[in-house]
Amino acid sequence: MTPSARVWRVFYTRPRNEKKVAERLSARGIDVCLPLRTVLRQWSDRKKKVQEPLFPGYLFAHVDERERMTVLQDDGVVTTVSFGGTLAEARQDEIDTLRALESVPKSVEARALDAVPAGAEVIVTNGPLKGARGTVDGSPKAFYLSIAVDSIRQALRLEVPADWVMRTDAGSGRT
Repeated sequence: MTPSARVWRVFYTRPRNEKKVAERLSARGIDVCLPLRTVLRQWSDRKKKVQEPLFPGYLFAHVDERERMTVLQDDGVVTTVSFGGTLAEARQDEIDTLRALESVPKSVEARALDAVPAGAEVIVTNGPLKGARGTVDGSPKAFYLSIAVDSIRQALRLEVPADWVMRTDAGSGRT
């Protein structure tokens, strides 16, 4: 990588600092991806919907080497994620999928999946996740799509409608 080439780097943040760090970096003009999910939290006196990071402790930033050093100077950032001494780099399609997750309707109902068996590789053909690839994990009552986020060695499991996906023929590269 040349020093001026921008790539999506993954950073560890201090616990519960992801949103604050994302705000500060965005204010500096750095393109940040922090996928959030809405959850219902209950306290002794009330319930409240709150937004929390989909991957606690992780933040994605589109930076070159100089900007990476700037990100590391933020008080809420601990380090750049690396595996085996190599800095983690997220692909653009991973970032696009993570950003699209925020557009997925919260009330999407799953339908029975008859034509696509569990473990089959599929591509999303409809909805905000169009173009994402994943693996089917489901039963007759629910349909789940597992999407790998290789840059942080984790995966997402989403409940989606059966008509949003199409099976891919992994052996021949055809859909």
